[in-house]
Formats: sequence, C-alpha cells, structure tokens
Amino acid sequence: MSWSDELQQASFRGLPFGVHGGEGRFGRRVVPHEYPGRDKPYVEDLGRATRRIRLVGFLVENSVVYGGGSVIAQREAMIAAAETAGPGILVHPTLGQLTVSIPDGGLAVSERSDAGRYFELNFTFIESGDRVFPSIAQASGSLLSDLANALGVSAALDFVNDMTASINLGLGIVNGVISVGKSVVGAVVGVAADFAVIAGQISRDATSLANLGSLLTGNFGRYSNANVSSAFANGQSTSGVSPWTIASLTAWGAEQRAAVDSASAAFNQAAAGIDAASVSTFSATAQASVATLAGAIGNPGDAINRLGKLATYSPTPIVGGGQVAAAMLVAQQATSAIVRRAAIAAIAQAVAAYAPSSYDDAANLMDIVTGYIDDEILIAGDAGDDSSYSALRTLRQCVVQTLTRNGATLAPLKAFQFRSPLPSLVLAQRLYQDASRSDELVSEANPVHPGFMPTSFRALAT
Repeated sequence: MSWSDELQQASFRGLPFGVHGGEGRFGRRVVPHEYPGRDKPYVEDLGRATRRIRLVGFLVENSVVYGGGSVIAQREAMIAAAETAGPGILVHPTLGQLTVSIPDGGLAVSERSDAGRYFELNFTFIESGDRVFPSIAQASGSLLSDLANALGVSAALDFVNDMTASINLGLGIVNGVISVGKSVVGAVVGVAADFAVIAGQISRDATSLANLGSLLTGNFGRYSNANVSSAFANGQSTSGVSPWTIASLTAWGAEQRAAVDSASAAFNQAAAGIDAASVSTFSATAQASVATLAGAIGNPGDAINRLGKLATYSPTPIVGGGQVAAAMLVAQQATSAIVRRAAIAAIAQAVAAYAPSSYDDAANLMDIVTGYIDDEILIAGDAGDDSSYSALRTLRQCVVQTLTRNGATLAPLKAFQFRSPLPSLVLAQRLYQDASRSDELVSEANPVHPGFMPTSFRALAT
C-alpha cells in the first residue's frame, strides 16, 4: 500500500477541505534547573507538552475530491465551525482523528482576485482533553477489603443464627435445625461435596499452564496478560519480585491445586462432624476454603470470572414434607449462602486489585459484580439475614464507587474501520503514534495473525 493510499480526507467538525501541507509540534513540558558550578542543568519533566498542529488547506468550489458546493458557503461554514464553543473533531490526513480546539486567530482565510473560486486556509489546532478535577477519596482497595471482611463476619453470624436459633418447622418449635439429627448433617455434607467439585474445576482451570501464561512478563503477543489487565502481572516487573518462569508457574500451580484439595477435604470433614458445638467453627472453615480457592487464582480478572460460579451457586432444593425435610432445607440454604457470600467477598477483593483496560471494561465489570451482589441481597432479605443484607448493600456501594472512579479517566472503546488488513504495528502507530501498543490492539481485535488485522474492530479511542 502506497503513502497516498493511506491518506484520509481532511475535515473539521465534519466540514471537508483540501490540504497543501502542515506541521506538528511535539515534545515534553520541561523546566531546566541550572546550578552554580555545574556545566549540565537538571531538566525536570512535567509531562507531555500540548500538541499543536498547523495545516495549510484550501476550499475550492465544487471540488472533484470532496464536493462542497459554493466556495462562499464553504468559507462561512468553516468560520462558523472555528467559532463554535468547545473542542471539535479534526480528521488529519496522516494523524487520523483528533480532538482539538482552535485558539484566538487560529483560522486565517486568504482570498485573492487571481485565485477566483479558491480560498486558502491556515489552521492552528491545539490538542484538547477532558476537564478533570482532583478529588479527595478514601483508598478504595483498603475499603473494599475491610467491607469484604465485614461481609464474612456478618455471613458467619447469620449462618450460626440460622442453624441454632429456635424455629417453627410446622410440626412444632425446635431448638435449632442442627438438633433435628443426622439428616440435617447430610444436607450440609451435600453442599460441601458440591463445593469440592466446583472448587476442583476452578483450581484446575485457573492453574493450567495455558491460563498461567498470562502472568509471564515479556513479549508473548496475545498471551501476555491476555485475559485481563492485571495489576498483579504488571507488579512482577516493577515491585522487585523475580519474574515468573514456566518452571516456577508450574510449581506454583501444583501447590495451589494441592492447597485447594486440602481445604475442600477440611470443609467436607467439618460438614460431616457438624453439631451445635461446632457450628461457629464450621462457618470459619467454609470461608477459609473459599479464600484458599481465591488465592489459587493469580489474576484478579480471572478470579472475578471464575468465582462467579460459586457466587451464583444454588443446590438442588430438598423436597418433601415433614419436620425433617424442612430442617434439611434450612440447613442446605444456610450452608450454600455462606459459600456464596464468601465468594462475593473474594470477588470484591479481586475488584480492588483489578486494573480496567478501558472505560467500557470498568462498566461491564460493574454490571457483572453488582449482578452477583444484587441477587444475594434479595436472597438475604427473603431469608431474614439482616446482618448479611446490610453488609452486602454497603459492599455494593463501594464496588460501584471504586469501578466508577477507576474507569472515569480511562479511554472508551471505539469502533475502527480500515479499507484493507494492516499489521498491528502499523495500526498502533497510526492510531496512537506509538507502535509499542500493538499487543494491545492484538488483544482487543484477536486476529488470526497480527500481520493481518481485521478491517473493523473495537479498540481504545486514545
């Protein structure tokens, strides 16, 4: 593809114009500090400088390239566009779409009698960003962790109350469903057995080498942090921790699977021996089992996705009449509730560590996590679990605030279209003026080969 084939039709606020040429000014905002006795100054970097784009263009009547109609009408429309308040969209022939503003005197229109139906335009554009103000807020990570712990305490209290409080099962009042007998223990064991199966599946998938490959640092194309943007993975190369290797990941995965199996066995053993004296310790064992499973998932985004199966877990309801069946149903619901709420608490802690890749990513994650919490809020309200109900509502509010804050300054996803397949390096340079972001485009577009990207895909707008 030749240089001329890659040129785009120039326009400002949707008004097309021809281009003779132009220039751009780029750089960093720096302050040089000069000291006595030193030959070289210290240069303080204050961030990227404002990009300034100058274009020399023209308007011509009834252009064979862009049309336009009357040149007088084109000029009046362009002047009105330049004087319109707020930033506008500039389509630059080689830089593509930019959000810019025209400063005072930024549009000069030249006309001459010998030029006839032709006006020359001299533009000065200034890059324009969003109006963002600093705000004071509590550290969301620590707050989410505290609220997740509070949910664990509340869920444990409600479990103990559900299992030991006096209750009317239809044929008389009993002093806690745990006193009904071995049938109730069987209902608890059934939930523990289901947990062992689900936890085993999750741990095997999460610690498979194909999945753990996303934690490797270096150039691994779409497999490098492929499933999510992870603060965990990024921290491996910046926090002083030795980078993962295939050998260390394999060993770590085996350790985590063994830990999950051990925790599941402890959960089943506690369920088989549950009685009135061990109800409180059983709830702690159940929550510890879920925490061990969450610890086996190294990537926070992966943890949110995989723990969703536990957050929505619902055992097959026990049917039948009589006091024993009613007691078994209460025990089954109480046990499954403490597992779900422990999973939701672990998901909330993963949200604190998750680094959204875009505004859309944060919004989608908010919908998923709040969906889990909303469903459990309804269950807790219907069951009369007041402590869990209040803790879940507070946790939901913090999750929304955290993801709203984390996603507010991120670029949204935007649909891009091109006339023919291009390499990811070329597209990264054209879209972002940064070829090193090619892996990011590969992750978003998921092409068959990065040398032939699809002609239409969604990626970060900036």
